[in-house]
Amino acid sequence: MAYKIFGAICLGSVEQELAIYEIRSGGGIRIVERATTVLPLFSDTFGKGRISIESLDSLCEMLEKYASVLKAYKADGYKAYATVAVREAENCDIILDRIKVRTGIEVELISNSEQRYLNYKAVALNENGFNDVIKSGTLILDTGYGSLQFSIFDNDALISTENISLGAGKILSDLSRARIADDQMLDRAEEMVNSELLNYKKLYLKGLDIETIFGIGENILYKYWAQEKPELLRRAVPAERIIAECRHVMGMKNSEITEILGSAGNYARLLPIAAIYYKRIIEITGAKKLFFPCVNFTDGMAVEYAEKVKLYKSGHDFEADIISESRNMAKRYRCDTSHSAAVEEYALLIFDAVKKFSGLSKRDRLMLQIAAILHDCGKFVSIKNVDECGYFIVLSTEIIGLSHAERKMIAGVVRVRNTASFDYELAAESGDPIRLAKLSAILCLANALDRGHVDKLRDTKVALKEKSMELSILASYDGDLTLERLAVDENSVLFAEVFGLKPVFRQKKRI
Repeated sequence: MAYKIFGAICLGSVEQELAIYEIRSGGGIRIVERATTVLPLFSDTFGKGRISIESLDSLCEMLEKYASVLKAYKADGYKAYATVAVREAENCDIILDRIKVRTGIEVELISNSEQRYLNYKAVALNENGFNDVIKSGTLILDTGYGSLQFSIFDNDALISTENISLGAGKILSDLSRARIADDQMLDRAEEMVNSELLNYKKLYLKGLDIETIFGIGENILYKYWAQEKPELLRRAVPAERIIAECRHVMGMKNSEITEILGSAGNYARLLPIAAIYYKRIIEITGAKKLFFPCVNFTDGMAVEYAEKVKLYKSGHDFEADIISESRNMAKRYRCDTSHSAAVEEYALLIFDAVKKFSGLSKRDRLMLQIAAILHDCGKFVSIKNVDECGYFIVLSTEIIGLSHAERKMIAGVVRVRNTASFDYELAAESGDPIRLAKLSAILCLANALDRGHVDKLRDTKVALKEKSMELSILASYDGDLTLERLAVDENSVLFAEVFGLKPVFRQKKRI
């Protein structure tokens, strides 16, 4: 049986972790060793804006040891990700360079949406529980020391996901900078939490019945419960019990927490703040039960690697979650869903037809699909400036599972309303202007096929004619298609340029 040894390294806001996994064909992912170091980088980044030289030295010493462990296990591969504390530091690039030069480990920054996506994939290691729990109204609460991710599932579909800067580390740093007295710290923290959560409730919880909160991610509460209340983890727990436990934690002294967790200073001060936001989240959602599967971000990294080397396939379709989230985003911005569905269908038909000559990947197909779903979202703000408004809406809205670079690419495609307006200099901002040109050419041509927004071309056939290097678009509609012909002609030049194929629009002859 084939197997791989994989090392996952995470540079978190408070803890840095190395996990060694044995991955066997057929889906077996087994943790072999896990090493954790406490180094509260959030104090540097959120408090001073940059990571100190002292913290960098400590990071490098730790990573040198991790590199030795990887070598001892003869790992087939490894991945090292840095999360928000490194990502948002002013000296981020310097930190990554010094780590690589000194330790040989290449650390990559991971965006918030990608990190949360891998946290969801970590649940694949306990996928039966995950698939069961999201059948009814469920809030997936992904906690971090910098922020919280609220993702709502219902009927097996992702409805919405939002990131809120309510991580315990962020709250503590903000209050410390404001020089709030220790005896007032928890009261002010609760005010901050209430303000943000009540706004979230008004915008995203209206009319929703949240039955379950599914808690994942980094949370000092989980570590405390693992030592003191292990019966709360890996099983469904009534909400009343968790509220009672949170109230108990909120009344604890820092010295008590330090004694239990073996951690000093700011790390111990995070626990009551985490209890505050968990208690309030339960109260505003009205959730009846909570479930804590105890999966790690590094588990998600192992799942990602196992999928890459084709030794694992999840039973949950996470790509469908990305598409579902995009559709709900389109509804939020009141897009013409019937028109968007038609454009989406035509865009995917064209993509599949030209795949051989496109140089585009399966991931590009997904980005095109999302761009088609959202291409008219800018009309929510301005019909006159729909392109620019759509660009900034997509760029400003996190979509779980997409990197910032991918979201920027999609936003760039949404901005191109017709190929005559395509600007290569502006496209260069995406980092890959040729890919942007190709995706834009396809979307504009697809949009042209529903020029009248009445889906005349529902049964249209799209095929590649290699001999004549044409893209044949054959419409079965027997009515007037003057607008569609004009629109296809207007959007054919860029398409022909980037694909070397000439779109030819024909209408079936009447019998």
